[in-house]
Amino acid sequence: MTEKSPTILVGLDGLDWDEIDDWINDNSLQTLSRLIDSGGALDLESTHPPWTPCAWPSLLSGRNPGKHGVFDFFTRDGNDKRLIERSDIDSPYLFEAADSRDLTPVVINYPVTHPALELENGAVVPGYLAQEDVSFRPERLRGEYEAEYGEYVIYPEYGTDDDAVSEYVDVARHRRDMAYFLDERYDWDLMAVQFQVTDSIFHDLDDRDEISQVLKKVDEFVGDIIELGGDDPTVIIASDHGMGDYEWTFYVNSWLAEQGYCKTTTGDAQYFRQQKDALKGNSDDKGGSAIESTVGTAAAVLSKVGLSPHRVHRGLSAVGLAGTVERLLPEDALVAAQNRVVDHANSLAFQLYFNSLGVHLNVEGRDPEGQIPQDEYEEIRTELMDKLEQVRDPDGELVFDAVQPREEVYEGDHLEDAPDIVLVPRDYQYDVSGSILDTFRRYPHKNHKPDGILLSNRELTCDDRAEIYDIAPTVAAALGMPVDTNTDGKVLLDDVDDFEYADWDDLADGYVDTQSDADMSGVEDRLADLGYME
Repeated sequence: MTEKSPTILVGLDGLDWDEIDDWINDNSLQTLSRLIDSGGALDLESTHPPWTPCAWPSLLSGRNPGKHGVFDFFTRDGNDKRLIERSDIDSPYLFEAADSRDLTPVVINYPVTHPALELENGAVVPGYLAQEDVSFRPERLRGEYEAEYGEYVIYPEYGTDDDAVSEYVDVARHRRDMAYFLDERYDWDLMAVQFQVTDSIFHDLDDRDEISQVLKKVDEFVGDIIELGGDDPTVIIASDHGMGDYEWTFYVNSWLAEQGYCKTTTGDAQYFRQQKDALKGNSDDKGGSAIESTVGTAAAVLSKVGLSPHRVHRGLSAVGLAGTVERLLPEDALVAAQNRVVDHANSLAFQLYFNSLGVHLNVEGRDPEGQIPQDEYEEIRTELMDKLEQVRDPDGELVFDAVQPREEVYEGDHLEDAPDIVLVPRDYQYDVSGSILDTFRRYPHKNHKPDGILLSNRELTCDDRAEIYDIAPTVAAALGMPVDTNTDGKVLLDDVDDFEYADWDDLADGYVDTQSDADMSGVEDRLADLGYME
């Protein structure tokens, strides 16, 4: 067994070499530049889809979504959906296995770590997808931290009209300050700190100079955290996915409806609430803005006379006005106008989640009110995959690089929870939305790409590319603890080859808490702010 090394794992959500190379090359990001010079830097392939809620659990567990069971921001109960939380991840996390080996982990801001678990030795401060007022573990830590450093916040004010840079930097500073705070209280073996704002700024800010200012401060904070490790820590910095340009939104359920696979009806679209302050707990207004209310009312009236928002949008497109309307109306008003939803009970196929990059088939004996006989499943799935492979955007370009059966993408006990058909957008230039609008909407913006970044101050074994599943076993080996027998990854440290294996399900048995009953509507609003449920 290798001798353990104090290990620092920093998560920088959404960073992509193509987006930050210029700032690396001119040494604007000094901490990252030093790590590249002293150790290794690689592309890091994400999960499919490359979304935060399935990628970070894979990074922390070393297992693919087919094993841990999460493929989107939501999990399903029949055809109903709710936001995921820690109890939905059917795999132990690295820090739970470490705690069970009498190591001391301190974990700050990692997504999908709520409700926070009570560790024997360490501490957990939950992050993304938790409510703003989520409890820390141990519970006393929040009060002690806020007495010294001020209110701890998880989420920035997206779309702030004030000083956006200061807003994001202030949120990021809490991660650094929390690291200082916990460093004073714990003789830690693993310090794991995640910065979510490195993703949010690309969704929210268009000004490259403002993005650079935020990243420079995050880079500085990362340097401060590394200094807490003393003379010779192992440092691993990873992003859960990349970030880059998208050109289109493809409304797959609208397309499925046109093809006769999906039926729609008038109703309230789940999780499309847009109250900006709900998560902070400082607003009781559930009515939305005046323009949202007006557009929503108009949509309902149009629907009653046979003119759904889908048809209105298509008509505007035909005369070249759809883009003008979209520029004049805020995005949340467009979302409010969407009052067509999937009629699951009468549909053969649909994208169940809003952006899971996958199509679910509605199968008799498997799904609620299933429509497809089981002996016709493969025939219909193959037929639908063939059609999806041929879908072209209004410019005549193919939408998908690949359309695959789920068993070619995932493996594990949760394969049956995955979409039946997995969609890989061409060059990841397309959002694939489950909303019912027009089939296509031109929508240039930044969104997730499948390759993130990986850096370390130690030599790495890969030539130029690693997988997100490699992080957990690599950190485990650095800590001198067993690598999970169920991992889908490998140890990347060039100078470590005598590690042991153990089943982390056994090591971390009993660590996973029960499901919470917290009101998650505010978190859903935050996702809508970023466009994840548009």
